[in-house]
Amino acid sequence: MSDEIRITKKERDALIILGNHIDEEFPVRLVDISDEMSLKPPTILNLLKRLEDKGYVEREKGMTVLTKSGISRYREIVENHRILETLMVKNGMDLDRACLISENIDFLIDHESIDNIFEKIGKPSKCPHGRKIEQFHE
Repeated sequence: MSDEIRITKKERDALIILGNHIDEEFPVRLVDISDEMSLKPPTILNLLKRLEDKGYVEREKGMTVLTKSGISRYREIVENHRILETLMVKNGMDLDRACLISENIDFLIDHESIDNIFEKIGKPSKCPHGRKIEQFHE
């Protein structure tokens, strides 16, 4: 992950919320992110400013959208999450616990490590939730 920009868990969570709503007609509002993360709007505004400084979001007229770089990072986090979750479930962990643990580390793991894990678990096409596992990085 040496070439990746470091993000915090809260920044990760905001990226996930924005990415999960990417195909909707209108961008996610600050208040929606605030509600979903159970944080006050000023805290979310600070988070979004940090993500903007890192090049992951653009904010204009009260709307926040992911940049190309933000979309790429979102997809990598989702990929990591699904692979880590699959690894844990295949090794006997409860799905809900595996999901929770994956959520806390999926944004920290580097490409080489996740590729090794993916290879070791047999390159599954879906995670335990039935969602497609796609490799987005090069």
